[in-house]
Amino acid sequence: MKLHQIILALVITIVSFHSLKAQEVWSLRDCINYAIDNNLTVKRQELSAEIAEKNYTQSKINLLPNLNARGEHYYNAGKAINYETYQYVNENFQGGSVYLTSEVNLFNGLQNYNNIKKSKLDLMVQLENVEKAKNDITLNITTAYLQILLNKELVDNAKEQLEVTLEQIEKTKRLVEIGNAAKGDLLQIQAQAAVERADLTNKKNNLKIAYLDLTQLLNIESSDGFEIEFPVIPDITSEENYNVAEVYNNALEILPEIKGARLQVESSKKNLAISKGQLSPTLSAGYQYGSRYNELNNKIEDATIILSESPTGVTGSGENIFNYMTRNIYASDYPYIDQINDNANHMLYVSLRIPIFNRWQTKTSIDQAKINLADSKLNLDLQKQNVYKNIQQAQAQASAAQERYKANLESAQSMAEAFRYTEQKYEVGMVDIIEYKSAKNEYNIALSNVSQAKYEFIFRKKILEFYKGEQIEL
Repeated sequence: MKLHQIILALVITIVSFHSLKAQEVWSLRDCINYAIDNNLTVKRQELSAEIAEKNYTQSKINLLPNLNARGEHYYNAGKAINYETYQYVNENFQGGSVYLTSEVNLFNGLQNYNNIKKSKLDLMVQLENVEKAKNDITLNITTAYLQILLNKELVDNAKEQLEVTLEQIEKTKRLVEIGNAAKGDLLQIQAQAAVERADLTNKKNNLKIAYLDLTQLLNIESSDGFEIEFPVIPDITSEENYNVAEVYNNALEILPEIKGARLQVESSKKNLAISKGQLSPTLSAGYQYGSRYNELNNKIEDATIILSESPTGVTGSGENIFNYMTRNIYASDYPYIDQINDNANHMLYVSLRIPIFNRWQTKTSIDQAKINLADSKLNLDLQKQNVYKNIQQAQAQASAAQERYKANLESAQSMAEAFRYTEQKYEVGMVDIIEYKSAKNEYNIALSNVSQAKYEFIFRKKILEFYKGEQIEL
């Protein structure tokens, strides 16, 4: 059986490995789905939900009668009572007893009923926790995915700028050769290329780290060969305003942390009802079967009526009186099963338990339940408050990022024109290398600012769409 399990595990691992390798390009939706299926936090929440489901099932089964059996066997040495004759004997013997009991609760202040309701609510809370874990991993995956897109764009920009600089080096060499430029200019532009190569290396390293962050979230051992899809980013200059109140009201109806907090309030109410139910009398009914056996027991096989041989008294006139007596004839053996059957007794009972004083345990339990209820209400308010703050911040940051993008885009376009103009002037000797480098660096910074503002806006926009209940897509 163990060998079979090992082989099955190897087959699953190999299939999963080839399936992963076959997935050459991962879209954002592919990453999110894979992470949800393989994330350990999600799996743990699912296990907690399974435990809650078992507790809910058990709460319903608790309404059924219980059934328990008990048996005992003993060895006696010395003086003891023979329960058949109720006389003391002084000898060694063995004996024992068997019992079967069953009891059902008829009323206990509706504690069982409220416990079923509470267990169901607890199960629903855990199911919402599963959805919350999935939402968290979704946002984390989206953040890591967009970081790769940003870093890839920065790498592409750095490559383009390095290519421009390398082309300018070749032009400067020719100018130096014909005497239209100083050799110092060539050295300056070569130094500029070295700086841009270092910057490109840093950006490539940042891209690798971004890939590593995403693969770790996906629970993939290595990022080697892992590639994501680079979608076409739509124009983000158009005005998009989200009404905070509208998004918030919608989020209250769909977010699992809000629904879970509401359910927790209801669960706390049921817990308070259970605690108050401990003040109520408890009524139960039961049945008990018992029997015993003993080596000293003898089975009466037959009995005869005889006249006593000795007088048992005298009459008033002095005559002897003889009474009739029962003489038992015992069997030579009294088997265990026969003793159990012969000594069996049955009992039906109704039990009423009235709590009077139990060292304030019930009062303390009720007080704690009230505190837990108050805390769950505060937690619901806190969850709502956090959601509202997050939506407010996402809206403000999205608007700010969009404005920065527009400003930086306009700046980058101006910087591009300015750089091209400076480049042309440099090639004809109208400006020096310092001015050329300054214009180029300003243009590089503008391109970087455009990319960062763009992906900042996209991320904040996706958060707002998420709070509206929309699926995150690119």
